[in-house]
Amino acid sequence: MVIAVVISVRILASLQNVLLIIIAAFVISLGMQPVLTNLEKRGMRRGTGMALIVLIGLLIMAGLAAAIVPTVINQAVTAFELVPLVADLEDRSPVIADLLEQVPIPGAGQGVEGGQAIEVLGSLAQGLFNTITLLLLVPYFAVSFPAMKSWMFRLLRRDHREDFIYIINQSTELTSNYIIGNLTISLIAGVISFLGFSLIGLPYAVALAAWVAVTDLIPGFGALIGAVPVLIVAGVTGSPEFLWAFVLLIAYQQFENYVLAPRVMKRAVDLSPPVVIVALLVGGTLAGIVGALLALPVAALIKILASEFLIRRRVESVRDGNASATEPSKRKHRGRIGSRPLP
Repeated sequence: MVIAVVISVRILASLQNVLLIIIAAFVISLGMQPVLTNLEKRGMRRGTGMALIVLIGLLIMAGLAAAIVPTVINQAVTAFELVPLVADLEDRSPVIADLLEQVPIPGAGQGVEGGQAIEVLGSLAQGLFNTITLLLLVPYFAVSFPAMKSWMFRLLRRDHREDFIYIINQSTELTSNYIIGNLTISLIAGVISFLGFSLIGLPYAVALAAWVAVTDLIPGFGALIGAVPVLIVAGVTGSPEFLWAFVLLIAYQQFENYVLAPRVMKRAVDLSPPVVIVALLVGGTLAGIVGALLALPVAALIKILASEFLIRRRVESVRDGNASATEPSKRKHRGRIGSRPLP
């Protein structure tokens, strides 16, 4: 048994990256189920509906690419020319110098060594491979989800099937709401960032706003990642721009954390702010960025399971016990409760 446990742990550790991709693909496919179900009700086959969704997604991405990507690439290339100036920032601003000490940037100091460059390229290649694999798995999981649900349904006893269907329906609804809510928050972050950067007079506003929107998809930690290049460009541009950019990022982040995100996520996944924070910390610690992305839907699923199998049954048993008590006055109560009936 010990040898089997050790081997199993080693196998799971080796397959961590693959398992994260599979879990992420399954969670995304859960979020697509309401759309596919609505298309099926309109008489469209599931595979055809999935192909239509993929086609619409590709058309949207192509339209956005044609409208935004050329500007983003031009501005990003121009901004990359500022990298040799990063080494001089320590003399120009103590604030930027402290930021550079906390966040190492390629090109600062003595530059990037060959081994580091290979490691960065390997990380980028691994990320690209993971993304392509994820995009390939999602349609297969989404189309075959009813077959997987039917297979699980046949393995359950009849008195457990109703609970199983309820959990599946709740999970798909919450996951879909989470994806839509996260995309909405990210879009708002990108629009506000672009307007703010344009008013400040910050160069490369489109590229920086696009970066902020993409990184804002990561709950909790995305704002910190998105703020680094913005502050670097603002610091190179000038002290007033750096100050206004810093104030804008801090103000919007407070607005998102305490006003926007709690309202959206409360309606999306029905989780309280403390649970959201704890879930993000646990997910980010266990699996990094992917863990942070999956933390809230997984926490919502755990909440559904706990409510269905623990809390609801416990409440029902307590109510049955209170209803069956025919002589409450003869009970022995502790403390100051006295003979008050239990709720």
